[in-house]
Amino acid sequence: MARLDRHVSQNIGILAQVVADICQRSTLDEACGGTLSRNQFTILRILTARREVTIGRIARILGVSNAAASKNVDRLVRLGFVDRLATPGDRRRFAIALLPAGRAIVAGYDRIMAEKQSRLLENFTIEEKETLLDLLRRVIQHTLADDQDVDLVCFQCAGECGDECVLSRRLGAGARNESQLSDPGT
Repeated sequence: MARLDRHVSQNIGILAQVVADICQRSTLDEACGGTLSRNQFTILRILTARREVTIGRIARILGVSNAAASKNVDRLVRLGFVDRLATPGDRRRFAIALLPAGRAIVAGYDRIMAEKQSRLLENFTIEEKETLLDLLRRVIQHTLADDQDVDLVCFQCAGECGDECVLSRRLGAGARNESQLSDPGT
């Protein structure tokens, strides 16, 4: 049993790495011609879920310093994907807003990824897809059982899963929408 558990754990790790390092990277390169880093794209994805987000909030979601988040935003501003908006009442703070060119990058990425996933899923029967979906949901739920910080996952999804979201079921839809997607202004 320990050997089987080890092999399952290793293969979950391989799957996660393949998805993050190969599938997502190649899709991002295809969507934007290799001009964006993963963090820069994640900022665009965050902004599809929220109309405006502060640098501090972006930094916390990405797990980087405010300076690193600001540097990534500066590059996105230069590329014409986002804009900095002055925060009323505080000239030192800015909110970051997604521009149409940034929205087009995210839409292109989503379209390419959907095509890739469709081709992948053609290899499975309906019953296999249902079994896979059940197993993936359980893996996700148990992986996040002790971790309440799901901001990055929720922001990257931008609500696409809707009622089928395994995270909203785990946290309660209202809790996910309010606590995970809110921006307290920092």
